[in-house]
Amino acid sequence: MIHPRRRIAILAEGKFAPLSAKTAAGVIRYSPHEIVAVIDSTQAGRCVRDILGYGGETPIVAGVDQALAMRPEVLLIGIAPSGGQLPPEFRRDVREAIGHGIEIWSGLHSFLGNDAGLSELAARTGARLWDVRRPPAVLDVAMGRALRARAFIVLTVGSDCNVGKMTAALEMEKEAQRRGYKAEFVATGQTGILIEGDGTPLDAIPGDFMSGEVERLVMACDADGADAVFVEGQGALMHPGFGPVTLALMLGAMPDAFVLVHQPERACYRPDYDIELPPLPDIIEGYERLMLPYKAPKTTGVCLNTYHMSEQDGLAAIQDTARQTGLPTTDPVRTGIGPIVDALEPHIRRKLGWQKTG
Repeated sequence: MIHPRRRIAILAEGKFAPLSAKTAAGVIRYSPHEIVAVIDSTQAGRCVRDILGYGGETPIVAGVDQALAMRPEVLLIGIAPSGGQLPPEFRRDVREAIGHGIEIWSGLHSFLGNDAGLSELAARTGARLWDVRRPPAVLDVAMGRALRARAFIVLTVGSDCNVGKMTAALEMEKEAQRRGYKAEFVATGQTGILIEGDGTPLDAIPGDFMSGEVERLVMACDADGADAVFVEGQGALMHPGFGPVTLALMLGAMPDAFVLVHQPERACYRPDYDIELPPLPDIIEGYERLMLPYKAPKTTGVCLNTYHMSEQDGLAAIQDTARQTGLPTTDPVRTGIGPIVDALEPHIRRKLGWQKTG
């Protein structure tokens, strides 16, 4: 469901910040669409760059009525609240946007299309409601087809959940494209789908079909002639709650390589688990050993999320992790993804049968 470039207003009422509005922050950084306004009455009058450090002069406005002056075509729900319900304070803004015929894009667990009041209003005004997490009607069980893919498949895997696997995958895709490869990104979460316009809401797929959905998307990229496919990871293999979704990704994607993503300050699994994270070399060995019956994918680099650290501490963490793992290590946002793609590139060329020239 690839969308043409649209004009988007993002609804993040009372929540617009890098962590409390991660969906908004990811879409603003990576979406090909034009972000014309963010709606948050508590920060009206400021601009997006003031809050995120990027996003330019995009204005923050108090409500839909002010955002209408920017001629949005879409209102995007910019948060993913616990429980996945539409916050009551968002409902008035959503109804107002629908009343003006504006599309609503939502990554919430509760589907706006199932809300009688909103769906009936949308039917009257012609406004489309896109519930990103609604699973496809037809689902298949994985058959191991990705083992035969021509494309080089990279899966971002985590030491924990919520560490930046989507960011790492998107940055690798962009850098590979810059180097002349036909690179594609496979979105497996709501923010990635909102950015890419396609993907699978993996946490909304019944367990038997999760791997099949990942396989379907990877093989679609392969059929499209991709040289490299960067698959957005979810969860972490040994996470007590979210390990199964990671396993489904591994078996569906059948990756040729892993890139591990880690937040250096974390000592225990999140959220609220009193269980210590294993050492990074043990985590890496676990991922690689599990895939040996199918392939022998190696972890080719580590991406750190040092967002909360000072520049000095972040750089020190990068150096320490490189020593600990013996792998190229970087923060994709702070120091760039180049070293990771440098490490991947010979493997990509080898699988494709390319000979380096020039």
